[in-house]
Amino acid sequence: PHILSLPLLSPVDDAGCFTEEAGPHFAGLAVQGEGNAAVVGALASAGVLLKQEAYAHKYPYDWRTKKPTIFRATSQWFASVEGFRAEALAAIRGVSWVPAVGQNRITAMTEGRNDWCISRQRKWGVPIPVFYDKQSGEPLLTEQTLAHVTGLVAQQGSDVWWTAPLEALLPAELAHLAPSLSKGEDTMDVWFDSGSSWAGVLQARQQQGLTFPADLYLEGSDQHRGELR
Repeated sequence: PHILSLPLLSPVDDAGCFTEEAGPHFAGLAVQGEGNAAVVGALASAGVLLKQEAYAHKYPYDWRTKKPTIFRATSQWFASVEGFRAEALAAIRGVSWVPAVGQNRITAMTEGRNDWCISRQRKWGVPIPVFYDKQSGEPLLTEQTLAHVTGLVAQQGSDVWWTAPLEALLPAELAHLAPSLSKGEDTMDVWFDSGSSWAGVLQARQQQGLTFPADLYLEGSDQHRGELR
């Protein structure tokens, strides 16, 4: 199939309102409110509105707020499976699967996956420790910054990312950049948390009597795409 290199268009902001990219007549309007009416009005004025009709249909709602959801393109963090696919497949072959068909299923998924979206927009979870330049939006994420944040989390827990001032989250030699940076608010995919529990629980606590690697790992067969990936 022919793949078109189309530019990304996402004229909706985090508040659910049209951006300037949608045009001056719609910028600032709530998509699911006055924005909807404005778009229909613009179509009618241009003589291209074929029909307007209200009818009952299925549509996804947020279970917490009971409001309809908006689908839009956003920036996310991805992990490339290419970098560890061979190692993962070798590890899969080194495990006894019960039932045995589980090995075939997770092998196929690992072989066919190229990228893993590891970021989530939630108000709970383990944060992705990245800083952003307030002006350019460029991310600051280096081995140096990661090592510093990792040390803080080891001492104070992951909530330190939300509670500590930004300058404290930066290495001393980069603290002067704090006024020009903002903290990232994305969290890690929760499947990354549970899927790495062998390291966070067993490997890190061998002195307390836990053995590594685990002799037995229990998980539902419906979670191959989640916890065990």
